[in-house]
Amino acid sequence: MLPIEPVNVKKEMLAHFKRNYPSLYRSTQLKTLKLDSIQWSDAFYKSNNYVPIWINDSIDISSNGMSLIEQFLAANLYGLNTRRYHLSTIKELQQNLRKIKDKTKRYELAATIEVLLTNSYFMFGKHLHYGVLDSIDSITVLPRKKFNINMPKYTITAYKNDSLIEKLLELQPDILQYKTLQKGLARYLENASLSTNTIQVKNFREDSVNAIVQSQKALVLHKYLDSISIDSLYLIALKKFQSDHALTPDGLIGKNTAKALSMSPYDYYLKIVANLEMWRWKEPLEPNHIFVNVPAYELKLRENDSVRFESKVVVGKKKTTTPEIRDSLQYVIAYPYWNVPRKISLEEIIVKAQKDSTYFNRNNYELLTYRKDTVDMSTIDWNKMNDDTFTYLIRQKGGGYNSLGYVKFIFPNKYAIYLHDTPSKSLFKRELRAFSHGCVRVEKALSMASYILKSDSNEYTPDSMYAYIKKRKEKSIKLNTTIPVYIYYFTVKGKENGELIFYDDLYGTDRKLTHLLIQQRNQFNKELRN
Repeated sequence: MLPIEPVNVKKEMLAHFKRNYPSLYRSTQLKTLKLDSIQWSDAFYKSNNYVPIWINDSIDISSNGMSLIEQFLAANLYGLNTRRYHLSTIKELQQNLRKIKDKTKRYELAATIEVLLTNSYFMFGKHLHYGVLDSIDSITVLPRKKFNINMPKYTITAYKNDSLIEKLLELQPDILQYKTLQKGLARYLENASLSTNTIQVKNFREDSVNAIVQSQKALVLHKYLDSISIDSLYLIALKKFQSDHALTPDGLIGKNTAKALSMSPYDYYLKIVANLEMWRWKEPLEPNHIFVNVPAYELKLRENDSVRFESKVVVGKKKTTTPEIRDSLQYVIAYPYWNVPRKISLEEIIVKAQKDSTYFNRNNYELLTYRKDTVDMSTIDWNKMNDDTFTYLIRQKGGGYNSLGYVKFIFPNKYAIYLHDTPSKSLFKRELRAFSHGCVRVEKALSMASYILKSDSNEYTPDSMYAYIKKRKEKSIKLNTTIPVYIYYFTVKGKENGELIFYDDLYGTDRKLTHLLIQQRNQFNKELRN
């Protein structure tokens, strides 16, 4: 009697998978897969000759597959939704796989698990790199970076190099601010409760006793205190909370501190998630650049990714927001005129002139025709000026009282936004500094201009710039090398040590984005249930 030849299970599984792959997507478990991941899957398996990469010779999930599942379980470390990657379905299929003895049924279940893991790998990678929202137009005016990664080819290379998980995580943005924020999220999840509970804290000016009692409870909720205390630990904790929320650490429960304490730990988690999502939309930053974070009211000038200069800034009010901009600084203008935008002329300047006939002269304004000819203002009846009759330009002469101060920085953009000096220095002492019509006022503008001209090896030196200012003469200085300018909106910043700084959601962007993310999550959960 001839010996029975052992069954080559691996070979049978491969044959089954190759033969039945086209019909797999009709199965119930795969119905929620998106079209792009299905197309990627088709391309991947075709080029891989339909070899399963997540199933081992025992027809179970391989070590690579289990490592991938661990990454999905840790999706919240990256601000992503674990359920999005079919873990409950995969777990159920694996349990059934281990119970069933019939080979054909085992192959069917294993094939379904294989395709689910591959598609989830693709989508997790795309979400890490590109973000989860399909459209971002309601959140930012900037175009989104292109998704140019060939996921099938990328995955095959990672598989051949035995680096599937490493290459998956490498799809995250190669941006320092993203990396520190993701590190901060991991630390936040270790320490925070993620409770949705809130403690409504009152401003101490409204109710000083209640403010202290409620702030103690809030600090316990946010894990800045272990228990309610009114000793020195309470004051230390309160000041630390204020520092972590970009507030003056004075130990007083003012309006802004009360507002920050009244949010839940989960609210802050959602802010981190929203900010990670926004970073995934951005192209990598150039190593030399000027970076303005609107909610942080700060400007940083970096060379080779190291901060060389920084300054407080004032940004646009809620009604006249500072938009996100990505451009390049081309000119520094000393002793600039301010050409008043028509809307400001009509809604503010003329209204003040109607009430005070000396307003123009006192504030060094000039009235010009569109040909830039000077107009005698004594011939103008301001009370008759409106959108139809006002056919002039208003310009403010340069100088210390000019709204632009002594210097401005030009990076041509469709919003006519620029950086500039300002005579209103007292505003930089405020915690929240949203007072402009959209342009960005820089506290140390002259120092920044001097630094830029030195670094640029420009024929016009800082001394040249000051000479034009002293002569009260406007001078446009073209830079030899343009400097990338990024004006972005981020309400959470990660530090190198893993700590986070939270900023107020000045324009409500976090709120809108969080709503969209929750809406998308609920839609996916609904599809899973159906």
